[in-house]
Amino acid sequence: MTRLLSDPRLRIGAVVLAMAVLAGLGVVTQPKKADTSAQAAVTEPSRTVVNRTALACPVLAPGGKMASVVNAVSPLLPEGTPTAAGTAEPLSIAPLAATSDPVGSLLKRGTIGSSPVVVKPQPLSVQGTGPLAAGTVGTSTTTAQEGVNRGMASVPCQLPGSDFWFVGASGAVDRRDVLVLTNLDSINAEVNVSVYARSGPQDLPAARGIVVPAHGTFELFLKQVAPNLRDIALHVESTGGRVAAAVRSNASNGSKPSGVDWLNTSAAPATKVFVPAVAPGAGLRILSVANPTDLQASASLTVNGPNGPFKPAGLETVQIAAGSVKTFMLDQVLHGDASGITITSDQPVTASMRVTDGTRTEFSSIGSADALTGPAYLVLPAHKQPAVLQVTAPGKAGSVKFELRDAAGRVLVTRALDVVNGSTSQIPFPAQPRATYLMVQQTRGTVVAGVTLMPAAKPGEDDVPEVAAWPLTTSLVFRAQLGAQPDVSAALR
Repeated sequence: MTRLLSDPRLRIGAVVLAMAVLAGLGVVTQPKKADTSAQAAVTEPSRTVVNRTALACPVLAPGGKMASVVNAVSPLLPEGTPTAAGTAEPLSIAPLAATSDPVGSLLKRGTIGSSPVVVKPQPLSVQGTGPLAAGTVGTSTTTAQEGVNRGMASVPCQLPGSDFWFVGASGAVDRRDVLVLTNLDSINAEVNVSVYARSGPQDLPAARGIVVPAHGTFELFLKQVAPNLRDIALHVESTGGRVAAAVRSNASNGSKPSGVDWLNTSAAPATKVFVPAVAPGAGLRILSVANPTDLQASASLTVNGPNGPFKPAGLETVQIAAGSVKTFMLDQVLHGDASGITITSDQPVTASMRVTDGTRTEFSSIGSADALTGPAYLVLPAHKQPAVLQVTAPGKAGSVKFELRDAAGRVLVTRALDVVNGSTSQIPFPAQPRATYLMVQQTRGTVVAGVTLMPAAKPGEDDVPEVAAWPLTTSLVFRAQLGAQPDVSAALR
């Protein structure tokens, strides 16, 4: 045998044969490349077996008498959706420390689990493995009647990753914005933050090489690292490990608080971006557009209102300098209508919308979003005013179906909705004394969606002003895995 292998021709032949065998095995073990075209997403969403979940649920800084809660659900999934095999073990809602005891649990698919309502909140996580992991979502909500945190601050719990965008942050004197980085893993993570402002990209050494401790958090105060910079965009990139990122924003008018909320993430820069769920009503509507490229961007804005699309006068074409952020006041343009915004640019951009109530004492922020390609799930906290589902079809006509369920999983509202091309439709949901959860599934065309909450026209003297915006994003279970393969091993365990 040794003599045979010493023949170079035979050695080459053996290598070729081994490669052929491996290639043959590849046909069996390598999953078929997913069809990620828009049409394929409409007809049959990509489904990935998810056997583990880990969500980070941030909280506000201390200040005033607060009531804070995390609500989460392992939602009911469409029939035939693959989930991990095995017994349905509970998912835990717990503090970040690895040795922490759970403060809440998800015991059954379709039933909302909650942490206790506390006045001194701490960051929590929703974690676990097994069949209940697929599709799990949560929302962290804090309300306060007085102090610097007066109002409502509510944000979806964040899935850890390595790349996040935020637009509309500030280091100005009337804002106290803080980038909160959370590490749910057992090893440290390292993060770099790129900052873009009105004047262009910023060289900020303090925003690079940030170490986020295992099972811990790190807070980057923008007023310290980017003092006096208004209207900035942040690109958060992990260079080692995974983090969840959120931006906490407290606004003030002189010595008086003027709202608190979280800045929702924005979609990665693209030449066509959609900002959904611009709430109806009075108040400011401030669109921020970031151009992180090295070239000037020429962009056009289209408003997708209730009566169809139109281009605001004077904003048909706008220029955004390289590496900069530009803002546009749109409250006079939108006339208080529920709307979406489409931005078309010759360079990749990303964006967000800041919305205030009529008194300008409370606000929310919603970032640009990817179009839905499968079911999206959202937990809504208890709310005293109607919440509004806003669905925009920025191009051709689109359709969705949606279900709103109570904490026990009972259907409260279910229906299909057709959206006229280029327009935004809104569906109000009545006030709810307990948390509910919403499923929205695109069934036709390109659609983006979100849920908004605005205060009553004449609120009571003791009412907490409730202004919020929650994006709807395709569940990880149904998200097309561009450049990545599904966790096939999970289905075999």
